[in-house]
Amino acid sequence: MAHIEVILPIFNEVKNIPNLIARLDQVKKELSPSATLSYLFINDGSSDGSTELLSQLHSSRNDIRVVHLLHNFGHGPALACGVSHFRGDLAVFMDADLQDPPEAIPEMFLAWKNGSKTVVAERVSRSESNKVLFNTFYYLLHKVAPQLPPVNFGTHCLLDASVIQRIKTLKEKNRYFPGLVGFASPKIEAIPVHRLKRLEGNSRVGLKGLIQLAITAFLSFSSLPVRMVSVMGLIASLAALISGTAIVSIKLFTDLAIPGWASTMSALAFGSGIQLLCLGIIGEYIARIYDEVKERPLYLVEKVLETSAPHSLSMEESSFVPKIVRI
Repeated sequence: MAHIEVILPIFNEVKNIPNLIARLDQVKKELSPSATLSYLFINDGSSDGSTELLSQLHSSRNDIRVVHLLHNFGHGPALACGVSHFRGDLAVFMDADLQDPPEAIPEMFLAWKNGSKTVVAERVSRSESNKVLFNTFYYLLHKVAPQLPPVNFGTHCLLDASVIQRIKTLKEKNRYFPGLVGFASPKIEAIPVHRLKRLEGNSRVGLKGLIQLAITAFLSFSSLPVRMVSVMGLIASLAALISGTAIVSIKLFTDLAIPGWASTMSALAFGSGIQLLCLGIIGEYIARIYDEVKERPLYLVEKVLETSAPHSLSMEESSFVPKIVRI
């Protein structure tokens, strides 16, 4: 019997948590007796009552673990925390806003039983208003980062413990989770899902956060952006050379030149091009060392609400096991 741990990053989701658990409990019943299900909540500095609700749920149930982070570190670090604290045979990652349906988990599990180590929920359609931006992002990302699998997915996926172990070895600070999953997986199987609108509350990310995530994705898995700076510098240098030649020709062979203008414009154009070119070359190095020189951790844990139940036991069999609170 396989044990699945559902890893759920939480930030101000107090209205969604009851609905989420109710639907996950239905999935648990559907999977029984082939698999057991437990929940690992990563509380990313919530301030709306989610912290208190998760602590209450942990005290009343033996299938819930909670990691309270010191404050809000962001979605990527919360997922990294879930990877570090994972305990089980399979991990299911999903957000708590129910945009990705928990009901896809049984189909993911079936694909795993048939041999797939990585199963993702591919978003074949969306109910969101900004779906054009998402589709454009995925199209461009797959063009500049061909090493990533051409699958439109986000957080929602099922990973074998062996894939989790590979992800644990990836130490970069700016993390694009779908890219890490693709990098650590020899093969990906996609389960088509429809991405729904957020059930309650507002998105933790917003347009600004989505733009930052897109920048992280491009910079983490492609050096094309910084190389474009070098190309622009080279083009500017060539343009400066051509324009400089034209300006000097006007000065030497016509009476149309403005005194002092030729030398000033030639120097500015040529100097700007060289500066961009040099910045691009330096950027090639900075882009590779920036995330490696900082020793700051991705997240800080305030408290872990743990259970001592072995993951191989069913929830009914482990009901008598006392809980341990580790701080």
